Amino acid sequence: MNKGAVNYIVRLLAERILGAVLFWLGAGKFDLRSGIFFSVYAAVAIVSAIVIYRKNPETLKERGKINTNSPKWDKVLLLVFWLFAFFIVYFAAGKTAPLGKEIEFDFIAGMIIYILSAVITVKAMLENTFLESTARLQPDRNQTVIQSGPYSIVRHPTYSAVLLWCIAVRCIFPSREVFLLAVAIAAVIICRTELEDEMLIKGLSGYKDYSEKVKYRLIPFIW
Repeated sequence: MNKGAVNYIVRLLAERILGAVLFWLGAGKFDLRSGIFFSVYAAVAIVSAIVIYRKNPETLKERGKINTNSPKWDKVLLLVFWLFAFFIVYFAAGKTAPLGKEIEFDFIAGMIIYILSAVITVKAMLENTFLESTARLQPDRNQTVIQSGPYSIVRHPTYSAVLLWCIAVRCIFPSREVFLLAVAIAAVIICRTELEDEMLIKGLSGYKDYSEKVKYRLIPFIW
């Protein structure tokens, strides 16, 4: 058993549970929409972890590392993202999103987009063993450029998945506060993409050629 991978999976599930608890603290209860979402949220985490653990446990192990030699800008952006995307947004949703709202198109669309974002993330993690949680150059792991799977379409598919999640969470929890937090999270991801891309172009052999081949960082045909 890969202990590092298992520890990461446990942490992942704990984050999901705490997100649901924070929603409940904000709202005082769960309604049908939030109940469905948090059930799927946990189930997707479990299924994704099992799939990745069976095929590429090394990626899970490496993603469990937090204290790495990543740049200071990455530590700050990662902390902001982690707090906003896993915790604060769900407390805000509980406080501000209307409870008892019927299952309508916006919710269904949001759930579909959320599942799509999870699928993209899993595919990226299966392809890229160097996909750590922190953004850093990895000469200690003989890092190479990954160009297969979703990396043949955009250079940072997991960040593309986060942008989809931002759209999804706003559809699922329709409130102004959730919208503003989703925009803030998207801004953090765009900033992190720009800085990480610059770091990789300068420091990872073959990445500059890859960036000329796969021109889009996050959004095909746009950026």
